[in-house]
Amino acid sequence: MKKRFLSIAVLGACAGTASAQSSVTLYGLIDAGVNYINNDNGKSNVTMTTGVIQGNRFGLRGTEDLGGGTKAIFVLENGFTGGGALAQGGRLFGRQGYVGIQNERFGTITMGRQYDSVVDYVQPLSGIVYTGLAHPFDNDNLDNSFRVNNSIKFTSSNYGGLKFGGMYAFSNTATTDTGSGFATNRLWSVGAGYSLGQLSLGAAYMHLNAPNANTTGAISGDYINVTSTSPLHAAGLASAVIREDVAAAGATYQVAAVKLGFVYSHSKFTSVNDTLRFDNYAASASWQISPVLFLSSNYTFTDGKLSSKNLSPKYHQIELIGDYFLSKRTDVYLLGAYQRAVGDATVASIAPDTYGAGGTSAPDASTTKNQVLVRLAMRHKF
Repeated sequence: MKKRFLSIAVLGACAGTASAQSSVTLYGLIDAGVNYINNDNGKSNVTMTTGVIQGNRFGLRGTEDLGGGTKAIFVLENGFTGGGALAQGGRLFGRQGYVGIQNERFGTITMGRQYDSVVDYVQPLSGIVYTGLAHPFDNDNLDNSFRVNNSIKFTSSNYGGLKFGGMYAFSNTATTDTGSGFATNRLWSVGAGYSLGQLSLGAAYMHLNAPNANTTGAISGDYINVTSTSPLHAAGLASAVIREDVAAAGATYQVAAVKLGFVYSHSKFTSVNDTLRFDNYAASASWQISPVLFLSSNYTFTDGKLSSKNLSPKYHQIELIGDYFLSKRTDVYLLGAYQRAVGDATVASIAPDTYGAGGTSAPDASTTKNQVLVRLAMRHKF
């Protein structure tokens, strides 16, 4: 899966020094295929798209043994589009970029651009890891539409199946005379996971202040859109989000070759004079039929509420995927998804991020309450 090359040469070129106990791993992934969507702004469409189930990437992961069970670690991970452009808003290492210290007894402390606790502890229990399709608008960030800048993260070691951790991300802005600044565009999150035999559990909480309010803070450029300019239309917020809170929990249970899962998440977006809430109920089932054939199905019901207008946008979403492995590193898959908007939701919008440049394009919404997506693709990991 991953090719190691001589650490002395690589680290010598990058930093000028290296030790015999150091290593660097080059890794990556390319996911490319053809999408059919039945209603893309009123017309059917066939597109060549990449990075749907998993975003295209290449990265460097390194360690240096410091002795006493302690290591220095780093990750630099790039994201790119099908056209070869930089994704994540044009960042060179937009997916991840951090450095830290890892101790085999106590845990890991890292600093840089990283994933929040909801992604760390709840996403692995959701069907999103199999289909790459988020809950509507990725309202709970379970599909990591945004990463977190200026962050310090602690992740514990594994204590008999229990792991826990937390993150704080700075705004990098000084407090002003009016008291704002330091808290503007900052983030914190906490989470925990537990595994025992066939059962896995996870829970997390995330809080954001004024995301995207500046370019120096925790979130910059890739925050999700839940305003009236999104496919939510009248059911969206009239002004920018000044606070977001997400609580999520999930569980999976393995029964022979079948894994069953359930995830619940609650997200609350607050603007100057309004509140938008989403409750997501997601069930998944996957079946490893043979070493080379894998099937998975997911169903999500999303229940929204816009306080000021007493509107309730709701969504049903069903996903099916069949995955055939040509080798340990290469697979081909067929993905199908259907979304129906109900209640006060006026249009469906399955996957606003799968047709553009990783968070920089506008959603390709349907003009009706229904939308269908079919994708045939291959994926290669190295």
